[in-house]
Formats: sequence, C-alpha cells, structure tokens
Amino acid sequence: MPEDLQSGRSVKLTYELLRGAIDLHVHPGPHLKSSPRRVDPIECAIEARDAGMRAMVYLDCFEMSNGITWLVNRHVENFTVFGGLIMNTVYGGMNPRSVATALEYGDGAKYIQFGTHSTYYQASKEGRIVDGQFKSLAEL
Repeated sequence: MPEDLQSGRSVKLTYELLRGAIDLHVHPGPHLKSSPRRVDPIECAIEARDAGMRAMVYLDCFEMSNGITWLVNRHVENFTVFGGLIMNTVYGGMNPRSVATALEYGDGAKYIQFGTHSTYYQASKEGRIVDGQFKSLAEL
C-alpha cells in the first residue's frame, strides 16, 4: 500500500493502527435493497485481512450473522470473523428459542444483542424526506 498521498501527507500511522485490530461492528451484505452494501462478507474479510487487521464482528439486523461467518471463516485464511444474533422482530424479538438456535448454528453465536430496528424508539425516529422535509413514518 502506498504510504504517501499526493498532498504530501502520509497514511503510515493509519496502516500501523489497523495492524492487529479487531472491528467490533461491521454490516457487510446482503442487506435491504434500500441500503445496499459495497462489499460482500467474503470481500470484506479479505480487504480487512490484507489491511493487516486480525478479526471482525459481523452484525445483521435481519438474520443471524453466524451462518455467514461460518462460511467466511472457511474461505478466508489467516483471518477470523464472529457472528451472532440481534433480537429484532424477524426472530420474534425477545425469543429464547432464537437464542438457543443461534448458539448452536454455524460456529455458534458469539454475541446476543437486544433488538435495534424493531424497537419502538427506533421506529419513532425513522421516516422519509418528502418535498425537502423529514416526515416520520407515522406521518406518512
């Protein structure tokens, strides 16, 4: 990787900080069509490994990520990804059975997280821009 930029500045420290790092919050694809991801989970792991990172934690709001990480760990050498479950409504919210399944699925969930997108608070903050103004989903 080039260390000097055209501006004369250096990214050497950036590369040094990435060496051995673990990113704890990564959302690689697939995802909703309204929020596409730039890279797929395998490409994401390869790019991180090649940048000198050690591992990543994949999160997915709509499915258990430990199934994808099981696949990535088998195809990307010298790198580790961890997955788990976010308890959104697609898994029944606070659902003990989904937790039990996630712990045994793929490489096993390495985290269990409370819901995000399906919470009342999050839903109350979501909306769309209409005629240049934010409108909550309740107003639409």
